[in-house]
Amino acid sequence: MATWFAYEYCTDISATRHFYGELVGLTQIWDQPDDIAFRHGCVQVSFRRVDSLCRPKGWAFQPGWSHGQLSEAPTTEQVRSISIALAPAAFQSAVVRLKTAGVHALRAEPFWVGYWSFVVRDPDGQTVELTDPESSAADRDAVTT
Repeated sequence: MATWFAYEYCTDISATRHFYGELVGLTQIWDQPDDIAFRHGCVQVSFRRVDSLCRPKGWAFQPGWSHGQLSEAPTTEQVRSISIALAPAAFQSAVVRLKTAGVHALRAEPFWVGYWSFVVRDPDGQTVELTDPESSAADRDAVTT
């Protein structure tokens, strides 16, 4: 199995652990005072703590939004973002946890853009799109809460 690695930065290991581990539901594979990492399928994403980051002022550019898949798309910036595809049950659970935690979301409910999408900001303001690519548009009642 091939493994992909992504290296990111954060300003608060505890907040990053809570967001990606407890709220999104990724599997934590290590946790050090200045580093934390998660695995999801064949992808490993690790975060290194830094004292400060340039926080985005808005949402990251998402290609599908600008090509008409999202009506009333927000103004976006050319900054980094993360997209995480989850199985339907994991997607639904993550959405509930994120909403309950009051995480800043682009829209109050998941929305259809050829797949189910729920877009939030992580503790450092980075756009994180959670997706459910397996459910159909007809599964709206099961996906939205």
